[in-house]
Amino acid sequence: MATRRRRKSDLDEPRPFWRTIPHYYAYPALGAFLGLGSPVGAFAMRYWLADPILKTLWVRHELQYNFLFYAYMGIGTVAAFLVFGYWLGLRSERQRVSNRILNARLDELHLKSVTDSLTGAFTHGYLHEILELEIQHSLTHKTPLSILMLDIDDFKKINDSHGHLFGDRVIKETAETISASIRSEDILGRYGGDEFLVIMPGADAETANQAANRICQGIAGNGYNATVSIGTTTFDGNGEQDGKALLEEADANMYQAKREGKNQVSAGR
Repeated sequence: MATRRRRKSDLDEPRPFWRTIPHYYAYPALGAFLGLGSPVGAFAMRYWLADPILKTLWVRHELQYNFLFYAYMGIGTVAAFLVFGYWLGLRSERQRVSNRILNARLDELHLKSVTDSLTGAFTHGYLHEILELEIQHSLTHKTPLSILMLDIDDFKKINDSHGHLFGDRVIKETAETISASIRSEDILGRYGGDEFLVIMPGADAETANQAANRICQGIAGNGYNATVSIGTTTFDGNGEQDGKALLEEADANMYQAKREGKNQVSAGR
């Protein structure tokens, strides 16, 4: 559904290829590289202590007489670091996988905490948080912000005539129709029992009106004898504005649409 927005997590970010290498491969490789430092370091220290005059001759004799010493040191330290790196990598990889599973679980729990279980739309409380953030974005960037307030017409009659299970189906299909009629960046929430709110960042009045009319036509044509009344309002990004005033204006416009015959859109006067 286009209405869901996950919190940002490490699962959403592209990772460099080297971070995708399992730790039980990466750590032994790093260990082997570090293990090679032992014979190299021993050779460099002996060279520094000897401080030879004929450097090339010293190097040739050193490698000739102490080759087994350096080979033993290199093989031993590389093998030790490989084993230790593999053991450490296994533990680290298990922890990394565990952390990613935990992050995914936290992401899932976050979604559940801010979305309605029936429709998958955002909850009333979370909508207010999003609206305030979008108003601040609109003020900062001087871009328009529109909202749609929707209410299912005569929903009580639908419930009384067909039962609550049918009423739940109407609410769910209404949410799906709204979601299919708005842009991917728009935010849909269940504002009340049979009320919905759509927050449309960057949308001017014409864009909001077009979306509202698509929703009206889509719901009226769904075949379950339900319609909606929609009130729209737009903030142009200039001056002072708060979420409460925008919601009150959209709500008033929605009731105006109901007074004028329902199954229509009103942007006020």
